[in-house]
Amino acid sequence: MNKVVLSVVAALAVSTAAPAFAADMPVKGKYMAPAPAPSPWDIAFGTAFTTDYVLRGISQSNSKPAVQGYFEGRYTINDMITLYAGLWGSSLSTNTANAEFDASGGARFTFGKFGLDIGYVYYYYPNPVAVTSISYGEFYAKPSVALTNWLTIGGVVIGGDDFGNTGNNAWYYAGNATVTLPPFLPAGIVTSISGELGRQTFATAVGVPDYTTWNIGVAFNYKAITLDLRYHDSDLAAVNCTVAGSVLCDERFVATLKFDTTLSALK
Repeated sequence: MNKVVLSVVAALAVSTAAPAFAADMPVKGKYMAPAPAPSPWDIAFGTAFTTDYVLRGISQSNSKPAVQGYFEGRYTINDMITLYAGLWGSSLSTNTANAEFDASGGARFTFGKFGLDIGYVYYYYPNPVAVTSISYGEFYAKPSVALTNWLTIGGVVIGGDDFGNTGNNAWYYAGNATVTLPPFLPAGIVTSISGELGRQTFATAVGVPDYTTWNIGVAFNYKAITLDLRYHDSDLAAVNCTVAGSVLCDERFVATLKFDTTLSALK
């Protein structure tokens, strides 16, 4: 029986020798085109719903909720440089305007753990109640450094020589920090704590003296959705920020729900 089996195997081996030899010959494979490089162009966009629009310690929505949104076009030159331009808008509730639109443009630089965002922003207030327009522009620089994978610190310098279209020189200086906590919530929710301490200065009197402002809060991020809970305060006296009986610079708690994504992330 064993001889029969061996004979069959030998016969099969002989009959398949030529095809096996041919299969062992090198065969020229089909040309595979390389994957296309990712586009340097991208668009970021998002929206937010906040219980109070606070800018540098002062409510811009008269302590009322506001709806906000933005889009930003980006062009990545290389791993170190990205150019951008965009438009951001918010509803207002003040005695000067009922909306705000910020047109900005600049460049973001990345050097390892260091980052720098420099640019210009123009604040446009359509249909102002006041006869004179209050629209104006500011230059800004925002450096940052990731000290560890859980701690990032940064700064803000922003201002110009035409604050509120008054011809006044005004600058805001701030330092900030963000701490990302170890994962402890389900579904991959990322929790972080952040805060900022800033100083607003004016070269000449504009009805508000130089002042210090600060905020601290916690954010919960799930994919493109972020819930930010934040406490704001300043050392401004109520007499310096009371409009139509409403104090706009006192301590306050603000909740903001945001959605942010990019076109590339949706592909």
